[in-house]
Amino acid sequence: MKVGVSLGISHREPISHTVEVVKSAEALGFDSAWIADVQLSMKDCYVALALCAANTSTIRLGTGVTNPVTRHFTTIANGFTALNEVSNGRAIIGLGSGWTGVYSIGLKPATINYLETSINNMNTLCSGGEVVGEDGKPYHLVTASGKVPIFVAANQPKILGMCGRVADGVILMGGANEEFTQWQIDHVRRGAEEVGRDFNEIELHLWAAIGMSDDREQAREDVSHWVASQAETFNKWKYLPEFLHPFKEDFHRAGDSYDRHEHMSSHADHKKVVSDEFTDYVAIVGSADECLERIQRLEKLGLHGVTLAFRAGAGGRQARMEALHDGIIRHLKQV
Repeated sequence: MKVGVSLGISHREPISHTVEVVKSAEALGFDSAWIADVQLSMKDCYVALALCAANTSTIRLGTGVTNPVTRHFTTIANGFTALNEVSNGRAIIGLGSGWTGVYSIGLKPATINYLETSINNMNTLCSGGEVVGEDGKPYHLVTASGKVPIFVAANQPKILGMCGRVADGVILMGGANEEFTQWQIDHVRRGAEEVGRDFNEIELHLWAAIGMSDDREQAREDVSHWVASQAETFNKWKYLPEFLHPFKEDFHRAGDSYDRHEHMSSHADHKKVVSDEFTDYVAIVGSADECLERIQRLEKLGLHGVTLAFRAGAGGRQARMEALHDGIIRHLKQV
């Protein structure tokens, strides 16, 4: 099973530190590093990804995630063609419809149709083909050097189905819960079946926060900022599957209090509004053995990988990554 690390670059830390973190992640057996693209509350991911590419050799590098609203699909295609060049083919386009980076500037996320069109256009452009622009004229990417894999962040039925039709991989966003994850996988499978695509071509990666500590309260505290961001997301869903109904109050509280300028910040006040019950449901929390056992249960659903978000906390990210290597990675990879 592949293991990735999800990072956001706080305004409190230098980009050079992120490069050191990704270098350490590579040495500790992480397969991929994904850097958030949130332009008002985090430092620029593209600068960081380029520096990481120049200072690593095996770890795959992607946006966690970008969107075709704040960045046009031609810009994404050109940027990742460059990243693929400097990384010797290790780039992954992590793409979504847009959320914090979009809402924070008064725009709306991409529609499913526009997201799907953007994916198809990026595939065509990166492969050297032509697409039709909004002016009705054809255009192409002169820097094209080959297709770059596109992994789409998704959690609701329509976008999950779209992933089944066109994505190389799916970033399953929502929660580290077996029922929830299976529900998402089923929607991806149906999307693939609709167009006669082989479902086995699609990589399935679950993204979740992990708080690994023998002190369960500390473990919950470590993931509370991420849990709050998920709750705020669910508050905007028009339809909630029945298994999420018990947590409606968590979603309402997060929706009312969420400060997008403190998105994914461990200092945010809004992280205090989520319940222990929802935290235990949506995140991976507990001792190393408990966390490993939960990931192994999720792997049995057919996941190809898990990408972990975690708080730097005491000792910094290095100490957390070393603990994750010892408690999780070496067991999953049997090394």
